[in-house]
Amino acid sequence: MIKQAIQQISGFKYIIDSLNILSSIGRKQLLSLPFLTEKEDVERALAETETACKIVNARENEKPLSMLLTKLMQLRDISGTIQVLSTENVLNDIELFEIKHFALLAKSIREYVTELKITFIDIPSLTTVIDTLDPEKKRIPHFYIYDKYSSVLASLRTQLNRMTANKSDEKDIEPIRFQAQRIEDEVRKNIAQQLFPHVQALSQALQEVARLDIVLAKAIKIKELGLCKPTIGDNETSYKGLFHPEIKNALQQQNKEFQPVDISIPMQPTVITGANMAGKSVLLKSVALAQTMAQFGFYVAAQSATIVPVEQIVTSAGDGEDELQGLSSFAAEMLRLNTTIDNTYKGIRQLVLIDELARTTNPAEGKAIVCGMLDFLIQHNIQSLITTHYSIDIPCRKLRVKGFTENRNNETITISNINSFIDYSLEETTEKEVPHEALKIAEILGVDKDILERTKKYLKK
Repeated sequence: MIKQAIQQISGFKYIIDSLNILSSIGRKQLLSLPFLTEKEDVERALAETETACKIVNARENEKPLSMLLTKLMQLRDISGTIQVLSTENVLNDIELFEIKHFALLAKSIREYVTELKITFIDIPSLTTVIDTLDPEKKRIPHFYIYDKYSSVLASLRTQLNRMTANKSDEKDIEPIRFQAQRIEDEVRKNIAQQLFPHVQALSQALQEVARLDIVLAKAIKIKELGLCKPTIGDNETSYKGLFHPEIKNALQQQNKEFQPVDISIPMQPTVITGANMAGKSVLLKSVALAQTMAQFGFYVAAQSATIVPVEQIVTSAGDGEDELQGLSSFAAEMLRLNTTIDNTYKGIRQLVLIDELARTTNPAEGKAIVCGMLDFLIQHNIQSLITTHYSIDIPCRKLRVKGFTENRNNETITISNINSFIDYSLEETTEKEVPHEALKIAEILGVDKDILERTKKYLKK
């Protein structure tokens, strides 16, 4: 569910928090959305988002859409009250008011859904519910045990009003008041019996208006975030202009630009190499985020995309969260490798994204672990991306981040502008050796020259 994805996928909380969900039931349903793993289900969810997007962007829909959004803002989560009704308990006046208020709102929302031609939302008619709770047909969000429910009750109330006006003795009024209250209780019981057959319709209506709230919120964010509708494929995931919305926004706040990346991910492992600061970690985070967004029915952060659905996204980034759980980075990595291996033996379709595997152990063993894992992934044709600084001589698909570009204008490279001198695009490579640019970066960042000279001395040995 989305709750888990928010914790595990970098940037997904940013996406969820950016949605303007208008109702409490919409927010509740959003957090319980399932991770869609079948192609048909993902395509259906994306088609709903696409329909909503067209409706939101049509100028002629501006007024009814605004009215619809206003109605959604008035929506309350009455799932608890519906649950009470489903057990055939008698409802109190507040609970009856909640149902009446919702039924009136649902009726109005249903009319706007029809006007806007939102065909994928199916809100059942609640006219009988409204008529049961509104015998005077005033259609206002207020509930009272109306006189129309019982002529005997109406007569007793008239008598009580007359006795009160005449300042009759309380001992004479009390029996009449008690009789009126008893009839009111009978009316409430009768109302509950009439509403009970409509429990399923009420529940469906509540879930559908919540779903409408979510889909409209998705659609409204598409243009703002620059998202695209992905094609759902079978053989290869690919992106043109892939980016990470949260990181892009953070860079814009610093008057910097995010460089989108093109990448294809076949149903086999790919090794990615490149210098530090070359964006490999961000690339993996962007891929994980796009895959997650698509499989929750969102458009994705790219110019165009084709995505193969998986049953699980396995990420290993060693970004500090493991230490908070009492695990070393290396221990956490090994446990995630086990997850990938277990998934493989169970036949679970997975996307594996591993950033700098075994970087926290000694280089000889680290390189051996990477090669061992690659060997396993190659044998089982696992869709995966692995970034590394180790030289890998196993035959497999390799990509390299282009890295530092030529400084044609002789501009001074500083900490603040260094990113503008890095080309984050990827290119195929057959080289076994990884780029050696660490000293260059250290020099640019102003590391003491004495240390750099001593380092170069040992590098030549």
